[in-house]
Amino acid sequence: MTVKVDPKSIPRSYRDYLDLMVREGEFLAIDDEVDHYLEMGAILRRAAETLSPSPIFNNVKDCPGFRAADFGMQKSGTPDKPWARLASLMGMPLDSNIMDMQAAYIEAMENGTVHPPKIVDNKAAPCKENIWLGDEIDLEKIPAPLAHAGDAQRMMQSAGLNIVQTPDGKWTNWSCNRSSLIDKKTMAGFWLPVQHNGKIYEMWKEKGEDMPVAIALGVPPACLVQVGTRVPDWEDEYDYASKLYGRSIEMVKCETNDLLVPAESEIIIEGTISITETCLEGPYGEYAGYIDARKMEPKPRHDVTAVTFRNNGILPSAIPGPPPDSTQIGISFFTSADAIVRLKKEGFPIINGLMNFESAAHLFVIRVKNNWHELTGWGHDEFMKKLAHFIWSDHIGSGIGKVILVGEDIDPSDPLAVLWAFATRNHPNKGFYDFADEIKSFGFGVDGYHNASDFHSGGEKGGYGIYSCLGLEDFTGQPKPGILSFNRNFPKAIREKVLANWERWGFNTPAPVRHATPSTPWCYFDTTGEGETGKGGNL
Repeated sequence: MTVKVDPKSIPRSYRDYLDLMVREGEFLAIDDEVDHYLEMGAILRRAAETLSPSPIFNNVKDCPGFRAADFGMQKSGTPDKPWARLASLMGMPLDSNIMDMQAAYIEAMENGTVHPPKIVDNKAAPCKENIWLGDEIDLEKIPAPLAHAGDAQRMMQSAGLNIVQTPDGKWTNWSCNRSSLIDKKTMAGFWLPVQHNGKIYEMWKEKGEDMPVAIALGVPPACLVQVGTRVPDWEDEYDYASKLYGRSIEMVKCETNDLLVPAESEIIIEGTISITETCLEGPYGEYAGYIDARKMEPKPRHDVTAVTFRNNGILPSAIPGPPPDSTQIGISFFTSADAIVRLKKEGFPIINGLMNFESAAHLFVIRVKNNWHELTGWGHDEFMKKLAHFIWSDHIGSGIGKVILVGEDIDPSDPLAVLWAFATRNHPNKGFYDFADEIKSFGFGVDGYHNASDFHSGGEKGGYGIYSCLGLEDFTGQPKPGILSFNRNFPKAIREKVLANWERWGFNTPAPVRHATPSTPWCYFDTTGEGETGKGGNL
């Protein structure tokens, strides 16, 4: 199936996206009163775990005039359409498979045209239908959920854009880092030095001024997908969003600073990030699927100066938990795509890759060309070292701790195939490459099983390793063992005879499977090896 981005099919606004998903049976609206204290979070989590339609909350307790909804990238339980909610954000067919979607997204990013923003006035901007300034500001009226038992505060920002700009105005960054509600006019959030928004924050600290910020919530879909991207330094996410849309995006100026925000946004929270004052932040449920009561740290205080919003404004929320859920999928899909683009441009002999959804985006599976040695002249150990130093010295590696390299026959989105390759092709000692003492990058400890120094290292050092399923140095360039599947082991004439008689003998012909789970057939068996490069066997 050839998948392409169709800009005309991308919904114009977040609420247009929700309306489309309701019509497709992928979202459903709850009109009963729901409490933002744990009840919203419980419904969102239960829906994720059961692959049910994602909820829209039309009546949230103590939050009149607002609604709330799931972020929108959650895996679907609709047969043959597991990624419908993600595909629709990018104007792709709802039955697209994940790796075809990645290829289509990359093609749009590499070959699309940047369209300058269309600046509109307040009258033409839906996000300006209501404006709170001064004493009118009351963040507690917005339906931010206390999402997990044990969370310290309600989570206002988990699925929107943090918009900041360098002091000289030459770089505008869109990102997604959590921000919690402290009181009616105050929030606290993450501004890590290794991430782009943190780098810009450091520039404002050097200037000696608080950093202007706008948090845009419920943004148009082409903007929404930027929450998980890893574009290069000094490049604007707006440019990539306009490539996806194939047109200019309507933007409007904030009320209390000069930042531009998407005019079709549901809610805009304006303010400044203090360079001197902090608030205690945490603990909260993390995207690895855990909550650790020990994780409390002071974070920069966010002072809110204005709130603007649409009538019946909708707050999107991404509630993390065991995978897969919309938090991990948003991180994984777009970070993986950007990483693959960067690696290919650097000359690495790879095909594609995915931060595995089932690993909560903690395991980056990279599919390598079987003839990588002939293409590069590298030895196995040289390949591992070059790859590690590129990934973990670049922005793309800031959230990656573990990498698995697999051959052409392994689809990175097929967890059972990845598990089989890891278990049978990776040498437990010689096939693991540890770079923890060699590379300084984003400390890795979002889950409760890593040590405290990783999490609290301030980006100095974490645990980094590559697991190679490509064979060892001794066998580089040598024939590989044959694979004993139906399609790869048996002669064509035998296969055709078996298939021609299959149903007559009483067997059922299985339906195509686009994404394996433990309860579905293994889609690896559908692969034949045709078109794969490399020497020997049928690998």
